[in-house]
Amino acid sequence: MIPEGEEGYIPPLHDKPFKPSNPAKRGKIKGALGKIPEYLPNPPTELKRKILTEEEEAAAVPGFKATYRNKSRPTPSVATNYRNLKASYPTAFAR
Repeated sequence: MIPEGEEGYIPPLHDKPFKPSNPAKRGKIKGALGKIPEYLPNPPTELKRKILTEEEEAAAVPGFKATYRNKSRPTPSVATNYRNLKASYPTAFAR
């Protein structure tokens, strides 16, 4: 932060700090959402690759396999729109 009077000083936009319009009514600290949780340190995690035997590998669930049973289709409001039908089947609408 640049002190007042030095080059590059920008005056504050607001004269007061932020105060929420509707703070929480509960909590140990006024405005906190809930009780203060106990500190839990983050233990370092050591990642190791699990080596599968041939039997376990064969019994494992196979990866994702796409199905082609259900195909998407346009919604009726788009598919039966008069202008779209006329563009798709011009001979049916010829005079």
